[in-house]
Amino acid sequence: MTDPRITEHAKVIVGHSCKVKRGDFVLINASHDAHEFVVALASEIGRAGARYLVLDGDRQFDRAYMRAADHETLSATAPQVVELFRGADVLLLVQSHSNAMEMADVPPEKLQLATRAGAAIGEMMEGKRWNVTVHPTGAMAQDAKMSYEAYCDFVYSAILRDWPKFAAEMGVLAERLAKTKNVRVVGKNTDITLSVEGRRPKVSAGDHNMPSGEVFVSPVDTHVEGQVYFDLPVIYQGREIRGATLTFRKGLVVESDAEDGAELLNAMLDVDEGSRKLGELGIGMNRGIDRFTRNILLDEKMGDTIHMAVGRAYPETGGTNKSAIHIDMIKSMKEGGTIYLDGVPTYEKGKFVWE
Repeated sequence: MTDPRITEHAKVIVGHSCKVKRGDFVLINASHDAHEFVVALASEIGRAGARYLVLDGDRQFDRAYMRAADHETLSATAPQVVELFRGADVLLLVQSHSNAMEMADVPPEKLQLATRAGAAIGEMMEGKRWNVTVHPTGAMAQDAKMSYEAYCDFVYSAILRDWPKFAAEMGVLAERLAKTKNVRVVGKNTDITLSVEGRRPKVSAGDHNMPSGEVFVSPVDTHVEGQVYFDLPVIYQGREIRGATLTFRKGLVVESDAEDGAELLNAMLDVDEGSRKLGELGIGMNRGIDRFTRNILLDEKMGDTIHMAVGRAYPETGGTNKSAIHIDMIKSMKEGGTIYLDGVPTYEKGKFVWE
């Protein structure tokens, strides 16, 4: 018997997140691990009067292809694929896997080439209704160091909630950020200041990510100064970078190091001209997500954290940086971290000032 929460999840995605309507063409990318969820999505899409197509997103296919293909082949995305994505009204990516490390033995330079080649599709998403969501699997529960039952409870409790109410709560911070010129983040091995003057902070309440729960903004490209230490692991193409430290001058990463995975970190930063700039500052506000799970979709929304993403900025917040990557890196703020908005403490000692 299908877990009824799967059906409710599909209703949330089709109705609340993507607002699928009659005549839409919905393109779904999902692996066989999400079979039950895709069945539920298909039912809801049909009920809405839309049409759909499912692409098999099994990472074993990608691994086999990337390991076999030469650099020239990996340097461009097939125009037929680009046209398929261009013709979609709604793009839906379902994260669901049986092995998070499937890409671990693909050479970093090949991953770089494939990432660059996919940049056109990434840019295309910004003008459409799109959503990235998650369907629980045993492997994902194992990554989170949880039983499968507990992990399902954890994921669905983060998805099936009153999103309009939560959006209003997060709006308090977004309104304050909208009036702010400079944000300063201070914490362990961290003192970094970035300009958000003229930017448009956004509340993430399930439209593009589900689960959600953050306030985010793209900083001014040339106005990021200082050092930031990310105490939670960065997951890039299934691999871990631990204890990453970035130093910014005039908006560019001028120094980078990591306690483990420094080579991978530097490869990530050298993908293209925009990958050494900061594309996003996000403030996690979903305290229902209270543990690190090795899945950035959940982890970046974790309450009492901030995250910064190198690479592609969000045009809807006023961001202008372009890159083939957008890699989120998380820092816990609960123990001793402070966020200042124009010099005024707004988050300290594990609480926002209005709490």
